[in-house]
Amino acid sequence: MDLKHEVSFVLDLELPQEAARAFVRDVPRSLSQATFLADLQVVEGQAAHGVPKVVTATLPVNAALFGQRELPFRSELTYTEEGARLQGLPLDPEGPGWAEVSGDARVVAAERGCRVEYHFSIGIHLALPAPEKWGGRALLSMIEFTARNVLQQVMARFPEAVRQAAREVEATWA
Repeated sequence: MDLKHEVSFVLDLELPQEAARAFVRDVPRSLSQATFLADLQVVEGQAAHGVPKVVTATLPVNAALFGQRELPFRSELTYTEEGARLQGLPLDPEGPGWAEVSGDARVVAAERGCRVEYHFSIGIHLALPAPEKWGGRALLSMIEFTARNVLQQVMARFPEAVRQAAREVEATWA
């Protein structure tokens, strides 16, 4: 089963453009308030020189009917002229599935400070057995409904998590 959800949002920051670009490129800092991610790590490459860094984490998914599940993801981080880009990488994990996280963060000039434009896409790939009878199809429908709701909840929390991290950077910059 494959599910996908996208979110776009804009942050107006009272930071110079270079400081805002540094913020969006520093994944551990920009996602420091994303409590819905676990085990966030960045494997060092030299993104500034075309050698991408790799971001890994897990999305802990707690679905009442199915318990706690961990969906790992790996994304390639590259720097762009305006900010940074994540490109989701496929995984072959042991377990119930995996997530694919991609996105762009673009910093542009604003009247006061700058504006950061975010666009993210998260896909969830669940390994489920093929339903053989109507009961199995009903269970599959419940799993899809639950997974879709959990994905929407995670994506709804994403803008506020980045916004809180950005406010912390603004407070230290002033």
